[in-house]
Amino acid sequence: MTRGDRWLLVLPLLLTAVGVIMVYSSSAILGLTRYQDPNYFLSRQLFRAGLGVAVLLLTAKLDLRRVEAAAPVVIGVGVALLTLAVAAGHISHGASRWLRVGFLTLQPTDAGRIAAVIFLAWWLRRRPPADLGFWRGFVPPLVIVGGLAGLILLQPNLSSAGLLGLTGFAMLFLSGARLRHLAVPVAAGAIAVALALHSHPYMMERFATFARFVQSGELDNRGAGWQLDQSLIAIGSGGWHGRGLGGGLQKYLFLPEAHTDFIFSIVAEELGFIGATALLVLLALLVWRGLRASARARDPFAFLLAGGLTLQLGLYALANLAVATGLAPTTGLPLPFVSYGGSALLANLAAAGLLYRVSVLNGSQEALARQRWSREDA
Repeated sequence: MTRGDRWLLVLPLLLTAVGVIMVYSSSAILGLTRYQDPNYFLSRQLFRAGLGVAVLLLTAKLDLRRVEAAAPVVIGVGVALLTLAVAAGHISHGASRWLRVGFLTLQPTDAGRIAAVIFLAWWLRRRPPADLGFWRGFVPPLVIVGGLAGLILLQPNLSSAGLLGLTGFAMLFLSGARLRHLAVPVAAGAIAVALALHSHPYMMERFATFARFVQSGELDNRGAGWQLDQSLIAIGSGGWHGRGLGGGLQKYLFLPEAHTDFIFSIVAEELGFIGATALLVLLALLVWRGLRASARARDPFAFLLAGGLTLQLGLYALANLAVATGLAPTTGLPLPFVSYGGSALLANLAAAGLLYRVSVLNGSQEALARQRWSREDA
């Protein structure tokens, strides 16, 4: 047994610290305007960060065999929370995505996406698609992922549902599914996106605004394109060195959701190209170390767990950055570890703890060339 990859602890904690600083810088004006308290969002993010560190340390010490054994219970809890959010969740901006528990507001989507990775790792270890074929090995996990994504879509939350589908797609690929079979979820996903856009006019408006921007460079900066326009202004005005920490102007109520979905724009404005690049490097290093832990895993469950969690973190980061820079339609996805929020931060720090735990059990050499699907220990 090795000591474990300390970078899988250091990088998430460093990103969380950067997030706390940038949340304060980007939200002080909003807090003063809305709540007469410039520290309103900072105090809450500090509490969540402290709770998240405790969650990280807890998951970093979990016995992966117990995590594997509890996978059916974990997915059951995730499904129950998602169902409750749809049926009786707190509604805000036309979406039912939150559950209020005392003074805390939880977003079950974050619990559901972690539960989905744990369950898929458990399922695919026991039923490899490469061995069982399309109907017995490939279709059942596809139905499971589709059901969870459907519950998220009912909130409605198209972006999170799509990223959960992509995570499941990646895990099926890692488990050895045949390439021709992988065309099925791609087609199903395209149909689901088309139906969601057709049934939700505001989603269609955002997509149409993005399509016009890509095709002609035109942006409705007085309507649906307001956020993207202000985001691009923030990023472009940062230059090489930025305006200085706390010196940004777009957070003066010009850029909506500056402390959540568009926090990268404030980083680029205040810390410039150099600071924004440093943040991207930290995120890339975390994804690399997570994939490295997955590649060195000797156990199929640990391999799939680490691979799924790492790719999920990477997909969320990529989607958020694409939205902030105009490479994707505007959605409500946070930047992992950095954006303001409780449920997402706790889920991401829990994922980081599990990644570290996988690295503790790994050997020092790459294990990808070994046969992962031996059933002798099943």
